[in-house]
Formats: sequence, structure tokens, C-alpha cells
Amino acid sequence: MQLTVSGRHVAVTDAMREHARERVGRLDRMGSHLTRVAVTLSIEGERHMAEIVGKVRRRGEIVARHESHDMYLSIDQAAEKFEKQLRKMEARFKTRRESPSELES
Repeated sequence: MQLTVSGRHVAVTDAMREHARERVGRLDRMGSHLTRVAVTLSIEGERHMAEIVGKVRRRGEIVARHESHDMYLSIDQAAEKFEKQLRKMEARFKTRRESPSELES
């Protein structure tokens, strides 16, 4: 999985970059088909925003965003949203593969 962490209107520190890599790196262990993940961190006034965009092989993209007063909280919440969407996508395709089609009966 290729991971990119970038900032918009914010200098991304090593601690923020490492935190994002740790949170998103857990998703790679799920056995999913993630090929590329981009994490974009931005600040507008008091709003700290994290956006995670992931490319899933043969299935499209997943996008998760969160904003709060703390950048680390935004990263954590966006990663949780992303993981939830990824699990849902994986479960949907797994049940489609496992369930016999009604036409075969």
C-alpha cells in the first residue's frame, strides 16, 4: 500500500505524519485490497481537518473526512470512518461471492 501524507495551509510535523501512518497502517493488516491512500491535513481558523482518500483495487475509492478542534482527533475520527466504510465494502463483496445465485436453483 502506498501512503502519502500532505498538508494544506499547515506544516505537517513528523509527529502528525507518524500518527497518520500508524492509524492508516492498521488498515493494511485487514487483508483489504488497498493500493493507495492519501491523507490530507488542513487548518482553516480553528477547524483542523483530516481527509483520507483510498483507492481499493477493482472497487473504486473510499473517502472519509472529519474536522474538530484538534488535528490528532481529526485523524483518528477520519481513520475510524474510513475503516468502517472499508469493512462494509469488503463484507458486501464477500457476501456476493459466497451467496449462490438464485438462477442456479
